[in-house]
Amino acid sequence: MLSLAERALGLTGPELRRAFPLFGYLFLTMASSVASKAARDALFLDRYRAVDLPYVDIAIAALVGVVAGLYIRIGHRTNLRNLLVGNLLFFASNALLFWWWAAVSVLESNLLFIVLYVWVGVFSVLAPSQVWTLANYVMTTREAKRAFGFIGSGAILGWIVGGFATRTAVSRFGTESMLGFVAVSLLGCSVLVVYIWRHRPSYLGDGQPATGSDRQTGGLWTSLGLVRESPYLRAIAWLVLISAVATTVAGWQFKAIAKAAIPGTDDLAMFFGTFNMIAGLVSLVLQLVLTGRVLRTAGVGTALFIVPTAMMMGQVGIIILGTLVAAAMLKASDQVLRYSIDKATVELLYLPVPAAHTFRVKSFIDTVVYRVGDALGGLLVLAFAAALGWSPREMAWIGIVLVAAWIGVAYVARRQYVENLRDSIHQHRVDFERASLPVIDRDASRLISSRLKGSTREIAYALSLFEMAHDRKVHPAVRGLLHHEQPEIRRQAISLLTRAGDASVKAEVEKLLRDPSLDVRTEALLYLTAFDQVDPLERIEQLGDFDDFSIRAALVAFLARPGRTQNVEAAKLLLSKMVEEPGEEGRRTRLEAAKLIEMLPDLFDRELRTLLEDDDVEVARAAIAAAGRLKKRVLIDRLIERLREPDLVDAATAALAQFGDRIVGTLRDYLTDSQMPTEVRREIPKVLQAIGTPAAQVVLTESVLDRDVVLRYHTIAALNKLGQAHPERSADRKLIEMVLGAEIMGHYRSYQVLATLGTSLEDTADPIAHGLNESMEKEAERIFRLLKILYPEYDMHSAHVGLQSADPVVHDNAVEFLDSVLPPEVRALIVPLFDRQVPVADRIATANRLLGTALTDREEAIEVMAISEDPWLRSCAAYAMGEMRLTRFAAKLDEWANDSDPLLRATAIDAREKLRHAAASTAGVDAL
Repeated sequence: MLSLAERALGLTGPELRRAFPLFGYLFLTMASSVASKAARDALFLDRYRAVDLPYVDIAIAALVGVVAGLYIRIGHRTNLRNLLVGNLLFFASNALLFWWWAAVSVLESNLLFIVLYVWVGVFSVLAPSQVWTLANYVMTTREAKRAFGFIGSGAILGWIVGGFATRTAVSRFGTESMLGFVAVSLLGCSVLVVYIWRHRPSYLGDGQPATGSDRQTGGLWTSLGLVRESPYLRAIAWLVLISAVATTVAGWQFKAIAKAAIPGTDDLAMFFGTFNMIAGLVSLVLQLVLTGRVLRTAGVGTALFIVPTAMMMGQVGIIILGTLVAAAMLKASDQVLRYSIDKATVELLYLPVPAAHTFRVKSFIDTVVYRVGDALGGLLVLAFAAALGWSPREMAWIGIVLVAAWIGVAYVARRQYVENLRDSIHQHRVDFERASLPVIDRDASRLISSRLKGSTREIAYALSLFEMAHDRKVHPAVRGLLHHEQPEIRRQAISLLTRAGDASVKAEVEKLLRDPSLDVRTEALLYLTAFDQVDPLERIEQLGDFDDFSIRAALVAFLARPGRTQNVEAAKLLLSKMVEEPGEEGRRTRLEAAKLIEMLPDLFDRELRTLLEDDDVEVARAAIAAAGRLKKRVLIDRLIERLREPDLVDAATAALAQFGDRIVGTLRDYLTDSQMPTEVRREIPKVLQAIGTPAAQVVLTESVLDRDVVLRYHTIAALNKLGQAHPERSADRKLIEMVLGAEIMGHYRSYQVLATLGTSLEDTADPIAHGLNESMEKEAERIFRLLKILYPEYDMHSAHVGLQSADPVVHDNAVEFLDSVLPPEVRALIVPLFDRQVPVADRIATANRLLGTALTDREEAIEVMAISEDPWLRSCAAYAMGEMRLTRFAAKLDEWANDSDPLLRATAIDAREKLRHAAASTAGVDAL
C-alpha cells in the first residue's frame, strides 16, 4: 500500500512519511479556519453591517503585529516543536472559552462577536503559517517541490470538510457549535506536530531555538530589518502584501453581494459553508490534476502568475455582471487557486532563505505583512465603499489596479527567486573552494607577516611555500627577512627577491656581501649580478670568498652586457663551461647558467639548447623559461615536445604562451594531427587558453569535436575559461549545442553500461565501477562546462559544485536552480541525470528511450567501453575482458598492451595473461 502511494504521489518513502502528517496537520488547521470563519462572519453580520467589516479587519492587523512580535520572541527561547504545540494548545483553549461564552454565558453581548471576529482573524493567519513553517524546516527545495502539492491538498480537503461540517453542524446545533469543532481539531494538530518532529531528517538539529543558531535577538524590528536588507525578501513581502490587499477587496465584494442577496443569518452561514465545500471540491480536483504538474514542468516562476490572472478575469466579470454568481466566481478564483497552486508556490519561495532567518522572516511576512495588506484593503473599502458609497461593482476597478500590481511584483519575485538560489549555491562553492585552496593562497602571507619574530622553522616553511608557487610575486614582508638572525632565512629571502625581480633592496643586499655566511654572500652576489652594472671582480677582490658558480655567473653577466666592457666571446666561453659541468655536483652551476641566460641579451643559443635537454628538472625548467622570455622561435618544436613531460608541462605552457598569436598556427597543426603524441596534443588547449587571443579561441572551437575525450575535456575547459574571461566574444552556439547533446547522450549511455554490467557506482571495491565512476564524473564536468559556455549569464560552476554536495539542502537548491533557468528541452535531459531523488533505474529507462535501444548483454557493454576514446573506460573494458575470460577480445588486448597510456597498457597486459592462463587450463582439461 505504501509503495503504491509513493508511486501515485511521486514521493519517496521518507518524503511520504513526512508529507502525510503535514497533510493531516494542514487539513485539520484549514478545516478549523473555514469553520471558525463561517461562524464568525455569520454571527458578526447578524449584528453589524457589511460596511463595518473594515474596522475589525484593521483591528486584526494591529493585533497580529503584537502577537507576531511575541511569537518571534518566544521562538528565541524554545525549539520549533515546543513553540507550535504551545500555540495550538493556546488556540484550542481559546476556542473552548468562546464556545462556552457564546452558548452559555452572555449570548446577547455584542462585544463577544467583535472579540471573536478579531480572534478568528489572528488564528487564521498564524495557524496555517505554522504548518508551512514546519514543512519548510523538514524538507529541502526539491522535496518540497514534489511534496507541497500533496500537502497543499490537505488545505483543500480541509475547506471541503470544514464547509460540510459547518453546513451540517449549524443546521443541527447552531452556529456557535463550530467553535467546539475548532478546539478538537487543534488538539489533533498538536499530536501531529510531535510525530512530525520525531521523524524529521537526521541532519537537522535537535534542540536549537526556532530562530536557529543565530543569536541575534529582537522581535518585529529585527525581522523587519532582515526583510528590508534583502531584495529577495522584499520581493516576497511585496507579493504577500499586494495579494492580501487585492483579496481583501475581493472578499468584501463577495460578502457584500452575498449579504444583499441572502439576508437571513443561518441561510447566509449555510451559503458560506456550501460555497466553501464546492470551492474545495473544485480546488481538490485541480490540485490533484494540475499543481504537481505545473510545479514540475512550468516551475515556480510561471505558477506565480496563475491566481492574479484568474482574479483579473473575475473582476472584469463583476464589472460586467455584478451578480452573486460573478462574485462567487471572483471569490473562487481566489479560494480555488490561491490556496492550491499559488499557496504551494509562495511557500516554495521561502526555501532558499537561510535557515537561521526563515522562522523570523516567514513569521513576520505571514502575519504582520499579510495583515497590513488586509488593513490596507480595509482602508480602501472604508474610503471608497463607506465614505464615497461605491458599490461592489465599482470597487472592481480598484481590484483591477491591485491585480495589475500583483502581476508586476510576481515578475520581480520570480527573478529574485532564481537569483537567491544562485547566491545560495554560489556561497557553498566559495566556501568549498576556500577550504580547498592551496596552503600558499590561504596561509603563507599571513604566516610571514604575523611571525617575522617567530621560529626559524615556521618562517622557513612559509618561504618554501613561496618557492613552490608558480606566481613569482612575494609578500612585502620578505624584505624584512634580509636581517633575520638565521643565515638560511636570509639566503632564502634574497633568492625569492631575485626571482621576483625586486630591485628595491639593492643597498641592503649589497651589505650582505660581507655576511659571515658563505651561502648568504653567494646569493647576494647573484642578486646584484641581476640588477647592478658594477664589475664583479672588484667586489670579489675586496670581499673575499664566494661559491665558484656565483663568481662565474657574475662574470658572464658583466661581460655579456652591452657597453665598453662587453666581451661576448669570453662570456660564451665561461657560460659554456658552466653549462657543461656534469653530474649532481654541477647541478647548481647549470641552474644558475639557465637563470642567467633568461636575464642576458639573446646571444647564447647553443648553451640554451644544451640546457633544454638537461636531465635535471629544475635546470630544464629554468631553460624553458628562458626560451619563452627570449621568444626563441627556433625552439618552439622542442618546447611543444616538452609538454608531454609532467614535471615540465607548466613551464613549457607558460613559455609557449609568451609567443602569442605567432605560434597559434603551429599549435593548430599539432592539435589536429592525430599522428602527434597524445600526451602533447592533450596539453595544447591549455597553451591556447594561456595565449587567450581570438585566434587561439577559434582553434579551440575547431577541436571541440575531437574523438579523444581527454583532449575534448581540456578543449572545453579552455573554451569555458576564455568565455568567462572574454564574455564579449561570441561562441559557435550551434556547434556547442551539438557537442552538449553528444555529451548528454554519452552520459546516458554510461548508465546503460552500468546496468548491463550489473554493478553500482557506490561499489568502490569493484574496479569496473570505480573506472565508470571516474569516467562519468568527467562526463558531468564536460556537460557543465558546455552549459557555462551556452549560458554564461547563469552560474553553472556553482550549480555543478552544489550538485556534488553531501548536504541535501545545497544539492536540492542546485537542482532547483537548474530547473528554473534551463530551457525546457535541456532541463528535461539534464535534471534527471543529476537529481539524486531520481532512481538509477529511471535514468536507465530514459537512456533506453533516448538512445532507441538497450544493451543486451555484458559483452555488448564491454564493446561500448572498448570503442570509447576515454582511457578510463578502455581500462575498465580491458579489466572486464580478463575477468570474464573473453577470448574474442584477445587481438584488442594485444593492441592495448602497446598503448601509450600506462594504465591501459598495464591493465591490458594483466588481462592478456589471464586469457593465456585460461586457455592453458582449458587445453589441460581437454588433454585429460
